Amino acid sequence: MQEKNFNINSPEDFNTFSDEKMKDYKKWLFEENIRLRELQINLEDERKLIDIQKGMLERQQSKSMLLRKQLENQKNLFDQQWQIMEREIRQLSADKDKFEREKRIYRDKVYREARRSMYHAENVKMFFKGVDDTASLKKRYKALMKIYHTDNSNGDKELLQAINTEYETLTRFYLGT
Repeated sequence: MQEKNFNINSPEDFNTFSDEKMKDYKKWLFEENIRLRELQINLEDERKLIDIQKGMLERQQSKSMLLRKQLENQKNLFDQQWQIMEREIRQLSADKDKFEREKRIYRDKVYREARRSMYHAENVKMFFKGVDDTASLKKRYKALMKIYHTDNSNGDKELLQAINTEYETLTRFYLGT
């Protein structure tokens, strides 16, 4: 829109306008009024848009704040659960160690009692007397096999069966089956 220069400094200046100039002035005022109204409408629309954006930003900030608080709460909960888990794992490890110690003590006690009873038991023949563990049991068995095997001149089938029976019994005993 072109700006017109009407040189109006006082109300008397209107009296000097010609009809043509007055029409131009009124037309210009009308157009200027329309332009200003459009600018006002545009400004109001922009203000509404800015208010909407401001509201959206505030809602986004409040959501972000809620999410931040929720994340902090979840982190605190996770840390608490982690501490509980670590404490329980340490307790479980201590209980496991204690159980293993008690298991070894009980097993040793049972084996000592069983060996003592086997040493003096009636069902143990003279072939394996004094044997305390699987290694010495196997060693004694091999030695007896060399001596009493049926292929040897000293071999005896009934004696060999008695050695095998006693060996199997003691093997099951030492292996815990």
